[in-house]
Amino acid sequence: MKTLITVRNAIRKEVEMIFPFKRIGIIKRSCLCVIVSAFFLSNKSHGQIIQDIAGIAVTAHDKVSFKDVPSESSLSENKFQLNTYDAWLAIPPFEIGKTSVFSNLNYRMMDFNYDRNSIQDANRIERIHEIKSVIIIKHPLSEKWSILGIAMPTIASDFKKSVSFDDLILDGIIGLSKKFGRESNLEVGLGVHVLHSFGETLVTPGIAIDYQSTDKKWLAQFYWPRLNVLYSLSPNTQIGLAGSIDWTRFNLKNYKDYHLKEVDYAQFSTIHGGLQVHQRLVGGIWLQAQAGMGLLNRYELFDTHQKTVNDFSASNMAYGKVTITYRIGRK
Repeated sequence: MKTLITVRNAIRKEVEMIFPFKRIGIIKRSCLCVIVSAFFLSNKSHGQIIQDIAGIAVTAHDKVSFKDVPSESSLSENKFQLNTYDAWLAIPPFEIGKTSVFSNLNYRMMDFNYDRNSIQDANRIERIHEIKSVIIIKHPLSEKWSILGIAMPTIASDFKKSVSFDDLILDGIIGLSKKFGRESNLEVGLGVHVLHSFGETLVTPGIAIDYQSTDKKWLAQFYWPRLNVLYSLSPNTQIGLAGSIDWTRFNLKNYKDYHLKEVDYAQFSTIHGGLQVHQRLVGGIWLQAQAGMGLLNRYELFDTHQKTVNDFSASNMAYGKVTITYRIGRK
């Protein structure tokens, strides 16, 4: 699962799943932090990042419409389809004494296609690019305890203007993890995540639970708010459930909206949940298929002071995802 190995995802749409809050934008940002932090607090997570050394993924969504859009906007009654393209590559790990360093590079493009493309609208999201590097530093404190540090610099932009520091998002995580059980098949991690973007700094907690049954049949991973459950039908086939909060936050060309309010950056988020199948094709090449629904979709526009200018929700959208990965050392 690309999201697991690369992080993308994962994690950002987080607390939107925690629906009952008014400032969903802030919550989502916080959650994403939580998810990412949690995600990396487990040794198995590191193992996946290293063993799934490369992959590509395509996610296609059903056509839907934005809601609560001003009638004068080209987004009004204009259906759109979101297609997402991902690619990632692990960098060979190395050690400095007892300290291990893991890293990978990730690229994502979110492509929004509209029924009516001829009408220009500054509010309209079109194509967003994300380039992320994930650097994980792990140092064992004892047989059961480890300390982790993670850096996740990200560039998110529509590339309609030159890339600047405004397009840079800085993530940092520090955490501890502990293994439980006679065979250390349960691991729980806790940490602190710091996210800085567009002049705003958020500090949130992170929690991770990673479990593998002693017979190696079940794998369960909960990285708030990411859920991944797999059951091995055979060494070559796995089935299960998948859930994640996905988001992208990016800088915009500064402009005035319909009410002459300044717009400086935007954020699109969605919660994915569905069924998944993993099938080994040949050697270390695996095919992963996932299908489900994208829920609580939201497109938010903000000013330079982190204040919401516009908040457009979108209808639920069915999705399908296909991933091809190359794995080493994992059956």
